[in-house]
Amino acid sequence: MKRRSFIKGVAAAGAASLLPAGTAVSLLQGCEKPHSAAGWDFDELIDRSGTWSIKYGRAGEGSYAMWIADMDFRTDPAVSNALRERLERDVLGYTSTPDGFFDAIRGWVARQHQWEVPREWIGYAPGVITAINQAYLAFSRPGDRIIVQPPVYDHFRLYAERLGREVVDNPMLFDGGRYRMDFDGLERLIDGKTRLLVLCNPHNPCGILWDRQTLARLAEICERRGIIVISDEIHADLALYGRTHIPFCSVSDAAARIGLIFSGPTKAFNLAGLSGTAYCIIPDEQKRAKYLGALSAAKLSEPSIPTIVATIAAYTSGSGWLPALKDYLKGNIDCIMEFFARNDLGIRPIRPEASFLVWLDCRTLGLPQDQIMALFRDKAGVYLSNGASYGTGGEGFVRLNIGCPRSVLTSALESIGNTL
Repeated sequence: MKRRSFIKGVAAAGAASLLPAGTAVSLLQGCEKPHSAAGWDFDELIDRSGTWSIKYGRAGEGSYAMWIADMDFRTDPAVSNALRERLERDVLGYTSTPDGFFDAIRGWVARQHQWEVPREWIGYAPGVITAINQAYLAFSRPGDRIIVQPPVYDHFRLYAERLGREVVDNPMLFDGGRYRMDFDGLERLIDGKTRLLVLCNPHNPCGILWDRQTLARLAEICERRGIIVISDEIHADLALYGRTHIPFCSVSDAAARIGLIFSGPTKAFNLAGLSGTAYCIIPDEQKRAKYLGALSAAKLSEPSIPTIVATIAAYTSGSGWLPALKDYLKGNIDCIMEFFARNDLGIRPIRPEASFLVWLDCRTLGLPQDQIMALFRDKAGVYLSNGASYGTGGEGFVRLNIGCPRSVLTSALESIGNTL
């Protein structure tokens, strides 16, 4: 039976009914890699019940929760210990932002991304998405156009539209293995009402680390056409396989004149619940003054005590936790790649160059998006993100979060394999 016909039968009847009772197909050869290294136990199974977890609350009991972008690992003990020590002082009054907060960010960016950033370029940001929304308000008006490059993180569009802006798609070009920006399409899209372009760097959900040439060309076009670039760099610290993240504003004078970078430790150090933990880098003095002034006017310019403590600890501890995490994530990604290479299931993973999110190309299954989602969620019990939510080019894809213990990942893959 051809794969497409078989999968359609599974979608209609359910995988369990197509397998003899007690059948368990072993599809996991190649995933038995060395697990934790450097003394960090990323194999630990952590019970997140009773923690108000969005990730598990929505997935439901008995499902593999592999959708929203937080990880199932303990955070760096250096961060947890710093927060405990601060709370043990039993003083939580109004707090000014210490110089150490900005020094920690400067030092981290210099060490991790080889970019020396002057202190005055850096400001606190009230969470990356909140900060981007404030940039929409500061640099555009209702009815103005904002360009996104889908398939891309859906919150860029969601909040821009809620704020009365028109979101315009410049879809990326995809050759089946690699995405690239469509610069010709971008030139055609820009008109007199276009004010902003949102860049995802590294790209979510496709896992792209944009190269210097691409970023410099984007900057040249946008400066020439009068466009400000908002660069979401929240996954920057999770560059993998020896690759290096390149901050947008570092690539050229043009990028520095038009760019606003938003980033923070929440993804790399698994601090998503500390939602106000972020910073901005804005080299251009006029844009920086306008943006920080807008934050201050909205009373969004003051970080909380946990934000200050966690940021300093994450960026200065030097514990070795993050390099060990990245090694573990690479093992999980290698497991995914080997699993689908060995087993002809009609799914092709795009190897991410950064982060813990894997973009799965399911178009060969030949199913509508709702049936693809039903296969994963209802039949295999794997709750993941719907590719269609990421806009043009997302149909036929899903996003899988592999920031979990290896045993959970292999169990989820086995469930997917047996379903298909």
